[in-house]
Amino acid sequence: MKFFCYFLILSFFITNSPVFSEENCVYEYDPKQTKLEWTAFKFTERTGVKGTFDQISVSGKTKASSVHEIVTKLQFKISTSSINSSVADRDEKIKKNFFGSHKSGKFITGKVSELVGIEKGSAKLNLQMGASKTNIPVQFEWKGDTVEMVGTVDVVTLGLTEGLSKLNAVCSELHKGTDGVSKLWPTVDVKVVSTFKKTCK
Repeated sequence: MKFFCYFLILSFFITNSPVFSEENCVYEYDPKQTKLEWTAFKFTERTGVKGTFDQISVSGKTKASSVHEIVTKLQFKISTSSINSSVADRDEKIKKNFFGSHKSGKFITGKVSELVGIEKGSAKLNLQMGASKTNIPVQFEWKGDTVEMVGTVDVVTLGLTEGLSKLNAVCSELHKGTDGVSKLWPTVDVKVVSTFKKTCK
């Protein structure tokens, strides 16, 4: 009798142990739980100006048994006219002078590739604007079902050299720092935070 009770207790712990029990989970990309933030820099002392884009469409595999599989199978398309820096006048100048200088400046498309690591790691963010392409290194970290990915884009590699000059000329006075020098940096930090839906059986 004692042996039988011991067997039942042992069976319970084995079948309910994380080592022996397996969950069949499906992860799904949720656009409502995804946020893209960019930070541009002005002044010699590199003062940040933050913003986002209000229109980002995603295509590709949005549901899988692995979040890593979804991340590398998704493609995104950003409407540059939806730029939002919380200052309407500034947004119009960016649309007209910065993105407007590029013949294919209406959209930025991209995807993630070369994902290395599990909870933390690196990847490549492949961006394209018309014929201009660039691959930037990014770092990512998973916190539960949420991933945070950060990197830095050099806008020159996307063919926006002329746009950078035009925007800085239009905003010359606004881009002067304490040293009196008008400067708009070509590098823009990007940060993407996305929480995936998780359904387990």
